[in-house]
Amino acid sequence: MKKIMVTGASGYIGKNFIQRYCGDYDIQAVSLSSGFPTSFSGVNTVIHLSALVHQTKEHSDSRYFEINTQQTELLAKEAKKQGVTHFVFFSTVAVYGVNGYLNIQPTVINEESDCHPVSAYAMSKFAAERILLNMETDDFKVSIIRPPIVYGKDCPGNMKNLKILISRFPFLPFNYPDNKRSMVNIENLLHFTKQVIDKKATGILIPQDVDTYSIKKITNIFSEGLNRKVLLFRFPRLIFNILVKIKPKVMSSLYGTLVFDSTTSIEKTKYVEKVAAEEGLRSM
Repeated sequence: MKKIMVTGASGYIGKNFIQRYCGDYDIQAVSLSSGFPTSFSGVNTVIHLSALVHQTKEHSDSRYFEINTQQTELLAKEAKKQGVTHFVFFSTVAVYGVNGYLNIQPTVINEESDCHPVSAYAMSKFAAERILLNMETDDFKVSIIRPPIVYGKDCPGNMKNLKILISRFPFLPFNYPDNKRSMVNIENLLHFTKQVIDKKATGILIPQDVDTYSIKKITNIFSEGLNRKVLLFRFPRLIFNILVKIKPKVMSSLYGTLVFDSTTSIEKTKYVEKVAAEEGLRSM
């Protein structure tokens, strides 16, 4: 039985991973906020989930780099020194610097696409990726997982906020059926992560569901699940364009297309989707 150290064990992904696979692995749960691990005795794989993420509370740029870059480097160096052979780092698709494509032909992004991180969070994650990949040797393999939007039962974040919005307002400006978003259900992400560990798949990896969804489709699924009728409408073009200028990130995230090609990741892991996206959305 492999021994796995999981940092960020109290977070959404870490908590679910431990619950799902505690019988498959000998799991050592770690919270870096409570102290840095000094012993990696017997640990085969480290899954590094602990991070400073986007929150309502503002943080300085230096704080993001301290937690997401410097702490990751220290953890990896100590793990490598003590004989850990596999380091799995959870990064983010934010490293590509794209929230979504509006009014232009969308680009399909894959594992080899250029990265142009914009936020301190994304830049700090990308910096950690570069450090880790430079540390890789035959005895210390590195896997970089870049998940898109993660959703599922009890998930935090934007998908939860969207569902709350739908539950409260009978009229919403989401009558846009043509945009497409890549997402990953938590169950599929957990299964993908297990495949990465078991097969020691290395390099840049993008997990996602087979299906992609528009903002209209997501809204309809949520409203059906809530047994709530929601009338959807479209902004007048002039208003839409003004909103894009005022809030470009929000508008591109809601109405833009952002699709990933995970062909290489699937080939490396022999990943087979376990949960259909629509089924996963209904279970939220």
